[in-house]
Amino acid sequence: MNREKRWDWDKHSQFILDMIQNGDESEIEGFGGTSSDEDDPVEDPDYTPLNQESKGEVSQPREVPQPSTSTKKHLTGQENKFSWRKKPFEAPDCTFKGESVTPPDELPTPLQYFRRFITEEMIESLMEQTNLYSVQTTDTLKNVNTTVKELEILIGMYLRMGLCQLPGNRTYWENNTRCAMVADNMSRNRFQTLLASLHFADNTDSSNRQEGDKCWKIRPWLDMFRKQCLEITPEEYNSIDEQMVSFRGTRSPIRQYVKSKPHPWGFKIWARCTSTGILCDFQVYEGGTGKRTTFGMGGDVVLKLCETLPPGQNYKVFADNLFSSAPLVLELLQRQIFYTGTLRSNRLSGCQLEDDKSLAKRGRGSFDARVEKEGSMAIVKWHDNRSVTLISSHTAVEPQDKAHRWSKQEKAFLDVNRPHIVKEYNTFMGGVDLIDGCIARYKYNMRSRRWYIYLFWHSIMLALVNAWLTYRRDCKLLGQRGRPSLDSKTPSPPAPPKRVRVGVPDDVRLDQVAHWPVKCAKRGRCKICKTNATTTVCEKCDVLCPVECSVRTCTK
Repeated sequence: MNREKRWDWDKHSQFILDMIQNGDESEIEGFGGTSSDEDDPVEDPDYTPLNQESKGEVSQPREVPQPSTSTKKHLTGQENKFSWRKKPFEAPDCTFKGESVTPPDELPTPLQYFRRFITEEMIESLMEQTNLYSVQTTDTLKNVNTTVKELEILIGMYLRMGLCQLPGNRTYWENNTRCAMVADNMSRNRFQTLLASLHFADNTDSSNRQEGDKCWKIRPWLDMFRKQCLEITPEEYNSIDEQMVSFRGTRSPIRQYVKSKPHPWGFKIWARCTSTGILCDFQVYEGGTGKRTTFGMGGDVVLKLCETLPPGQNYKVFADNLFSSAPLVLELLQRQIFYTGTLRSNRLSGCQLEDDKSLAKRGRGSFDARVEKEGSMAIVKWHDNRSVTLISSHTAVEPQDKAHRWSKQEKAFLDVNRPHIVKEYNTFMGGVDLIDGCIARYKYNMRSRRWYIYLFWHSIMLALVNAWLTYRRDCKLLGQRGRPSLDSKTPSPPAPPKRVRVGVPDDVRLDQVAHWPVKCAKRGRCKICKTNATTTVCEKCDVLCPVECSVRTCTK
């Protein structure tokens, strides 16, 4: 009986080694050639033909490995957990129970507002580590011997550079571009020496290098700054979003690339701000862990930033579609934190909504909504210029209002129906964007080879904007307006008296006698036309006017 040849390599391995050691090439020449079963030197008792079954045995089907329970849960995304109905959404009782913001008895000074976030303790720690780092990095063990006062001057100079931005640090000391408020406070060489010596953690202390902490070089400073931000009384409405700190260098373990950002290369920071833009909590993104979680990376960020919100107080949190999912909304609802955000089409958790084409045919302002079977949340899809999907645990469609929108076809403004969830999202979502806009106006790009220095200067700008926004909130609560004075107890100086120009009487101006145009040394605008600049003045009326206007000036 012919059958396919099959070798048992375990049994023939010794036979092959003997042939190689003996050097008998005649035995190796036929090795590997085709032969019949009778030519096999050793019969393989375990051989079973691939196309035949052993007598008396029934072949069993091959068992396919099944995914584990945790894998099934991730693959389904908990979609089977939710069931959606087309019914009105009953809004829960979401009355805010948290601590309300109380205004101060007297407005602090601008420096006191700033010291709420950059304390003297933080500056003293910066001074100690800067002096230590200068000794460790120089061959001569020379100490920069900086002080708290000098570091405060350094921070003030940086803030001044943001108001008067020049290309490069050296230009502030050059003769043609000298800035007195910068150059008069510190020499250029001393300024650059301090910049090169700024440090925040001891490199020789192994306890600072915690496992998995990529920001250990600036971790003490970030922890102290975050502690000061957490002391702010949180408001009812909070927004969570990402910030980008621009950094084009390559020597950084946490650099990210986000192509949709104005500064795609840099460091990503997750931030939780109030609806007025005040930063309350943040977290520097150090890269993904590679582990799959129930809520995803964005959901884990929201849960982490909401841990510092007191539970059971009915806070409202808003975020975009990077973070939103139905399991996240349900998890926050168990903490009595209500969530509202945009939702991606692949995170609907089994909710069937009208497609974009159907809503577009119905026109702008059309929407479709579904409510979870237990009434815990609602998903609304609204069509404006394009369709957008939102999810919320405390609001849905009603009460609707009108949105003012421009129509390209009709070349006019139209009133479009807008669900209440869209209005809530547009009103309270822009807190992080507000603080980003304030920072971008006056942030000076201080270049450095050390990547963590960029995070330090960014924290200084965050503290400055936080101080300004906190002052605005206090003024609104007190019903005051205006900028804070350096000393609130010092009364403001009286306004200078307004200069009143006394002209000649009309009977003299219109007598048409001796109104001669003459030249004067001072150039000014014509009193009649207000546009022509002239040096001609009426000798009698003492009024600037060119010759072509002198007739109207002295006759009308």
